[in-house]
Formats: sequence, structure tokens, C-alpha cells
Amino acid sequence: MSTHPVPEITPQSTLEPVIIPSPARGSGRIRGRRPMWLMWPSVLLIIVIIGIPFLIAVYISFLNLDEYTLRSWIYAPWAGLSNYLTALTAGSVVGASTLTSLAVSIGFSLLTTLFITPIGILAALTVNTQYRGRTLVRALYLVPYVIPTFVTALVWRMMFLNKTGLIDHALAATHVASINTYWLLGPNSFWAMVIADVWASWAFIYIMTLAGLQSISADIYAAADVDGANSWQKLTRVVLPQLRHILGLALLLSTLNHFNNFTLPFVMFGTPPPIQADVLPLNIYVSSFQLFNFGLGGAMSVITLVLMLIPGLLYIRTLRLGEVTAS
Repeated sequence: MSTHPVPEITPQSTLEPVIIPSPARGSGRIRGRRPMWLMWPSVLLIIVIIGIPFLIAVYISFLNLDEYTLRSWIYAPWAGLSNYLTALTAGSVVGASTLTSLAVSIGFSLLTTLFITPIGILAALTVNTQYRGRTLVRALYLVPYVIPTFVTALVWRMMFLNKTGLIDHALAATHVASINTYWLLGPNSFWAMVIADVWASWAFIYIMTLAGLQSISADIYAAADVDGANSWQKLTRVVLPQLRHILGLALLLSTLNHFNNFTLPFVMFGTPPPIQADVLPLNIYVSSFQLFNFGLGGAMSVITLVLMLIPGLLYIRTLRLGEVTAS
């Protein structure tokens, strides 16, 4: 019987560590095991859609650009800061100044957000618990929000018509106001715009609040029941503190959205609108595309962008301070 030699295996006393080479930091291939190059299509789209038009708008704001110089707008006369001075002081021929429109836009956005916040929170609380028909109620709550803004503005315009509108008839029937009340002209136009926007946008706060309520654990409610908390104490000491971050984001987005609302006042009042309803986006539209003063419209657009960045930066700074405090 023949035997084959078996190779002798000597056990290693020590195991050498296996070193996997990592790519250099400046290679640009993989950073933190994420392919950063996948972001370049999105970055290019942002540059093309947002960055380049923004730079063009800034450049136009320093030009004396109108319908006569639009054909060769690159060689339009240089206006310097005169467009910004005109925007802040005089405004356009038929529109208000930027400061007046800014006051209207700020008042409109803040009042609308102030009114829709309690409505949205209460609506979210009514559908947070299980009961028969809750799905139908949730769907009905979304009806004002899913209707296009153009349709909403057109319906409310007809309702606010003088003498023939539903609002005048209802106020006259209840002896609250005269049937000859003007809602689309004069001081009442501001409140007509606020009422229409409140009806159309309160569901946004409702959606955000409901999402936050669904994320609260049932153990927190059980602990509150053990401590003997009533419904009001649960709301003020348990629910609202848990929702402060999502409500802060909802209030910021809601305010910015109302500040930029163009379709509602445009359809309700037309152009030129009443001074009380001459919001900043509508004023920019009239100056740029009806009076063809593109330099003034560009200056007003740049001012609007700067003003909108302020609350966003403050919100981001608040979140960072909160994270530092929590850590």
C-alpha cells in the first residue's frame, strides 16, 4: 500500500492585519463611501434653472431696460442703483412702492398664517384618534387645499362681487353690513384676500400637524395618563412641545408661501390692483410685464429674494442652536 506525502502545515503564531487602501481625500471618487459624482446632475440643473436666471436678474436690475432696449439688453444703458431707489421710494406709474407692497405682503402673510394655525391644529386633533368615518373626514379636510388656486380665486371673486355676491347677501341678511359693500375695491380688498387665502391654505397646517401627531408614541400618552394629566394638559405639555419643530417649519413655509402668493390677488383683483391688495409679486409683475420696466422689476425681485432669505436663515440658525443645546 503506497502512501502519498502529506504537506506539513505550520500554524501561524501571529495574524498580520489586512490593510485596505482608502482613496485619497482629494480624489473625488468616493467620500464617506458615497459616490459624490452622482450629485452633479442635480447641481447642474440647479445652476441652469436657478443660478443663471438669478445672475441675469441681478444684472438687469442695474440696467435701464425697457421695451426699447430689450432687443439688445446686454448693451442697455447702465442705471446703477437708480432702480433700487425708485423701487423703495416712488415705485411704478400705476403701482405702489416696494415698501408699500412689502408692508401689504408681510401683513397678508403673517395674518393668514396666524389665522390658519389654530384651525389646522384643531382639525388635526379631530382626526388623530380612531372613529367611524375618520377617513372620509380626512378627505374632506383636503378639499380646499387640492383645488387649484386659480379656481379658488375665481370663486371667491364671484362671492365678493358688489350687490350680487354671496358675501354681501349673507351680511345683509344678518344685518352685519350693507348689501352695497365693496370687497374688491378699497380697504376691504385686503381682508377679502386674507379670507380667501385662509380658506384655501389652512389644510397645509393640518397636514403638517397630523404628520407630527402620528409620530408621537402611544407610551407618552400612557405616561401622561398615569400622571393624571387632563386633555388640556396633554395638549399644552405633551403634544405641542413634541410638535414645536414641525410646527416651526410649517409656519415658516406657510408664511413664505403666502408672501409669494401671486395667483390669488391677480385673479381676484386684476391689474392694477387696489393699493391695499398690491402685494409684492403682483407689483413686480405689473412693473415688468405691463409697464415693461424690466430694470425696476429686477430690482424689486432682488429685494424680495433678500427679504425671503432672512427668515430661512434665522430658522436654520435656530435649529442648529437647538441641536447644540440638546447635545
